[in-house]
Amino acid sequence: METDSCTFYFEDANANRKKLFAKALLHAKDGKVLYILAEELNELPVLSQDLSSINKHYMKMVTFMYVKSLDSLIESISALQDWQSIPSTIILDDLSAYCNKNDLQNACGIVALLQDSTKCCSNLLKGTCRLFISVPKGIVGEDYCNMLKELYC
Repeated sequence: METDSCTFYFEDANANRKKLFAKALLHAKDGKVLYILAEELNELPVLSQDLSSINKHYMKMVTFMYVKSLDSLIESISALQDWQSIPSTIILDDLSAYCNKNDLQNACGIVALLQDSTKCCSNLLKGTCRLFISVPKGIVGEDYCNMLKELYC
């Protein structure tokens, strides 16, 4: 049985967000989804599917967590195993928001912590926990994206 998985999205920020939001709604059918952002959304991404046709119960399964700083992100992720409602999907929208440009060391630390949290959630759920991370390609560069894929996928 697969216990966890990690997928990166390396497109522009808007394309990444559309894909992540679609993943959030898709995986909300399987359990709680934690969607982490650096800033509050002003509007939901435009999807190929009309939001009015999506079961409102699935939207309730998605928890948006707005985390502005790296320290707050680390603190929030570290406390996941103490939550009453453990997520079966964790989404980080824009890894670069928590790293200096091309700062692979910070990025690797964040991804490693997210993967550890995903494994912990998988163990607590006795099932699969998925991790989706977006990194705007134009901000960090293709070499950086390829290195993250090699290290964590």
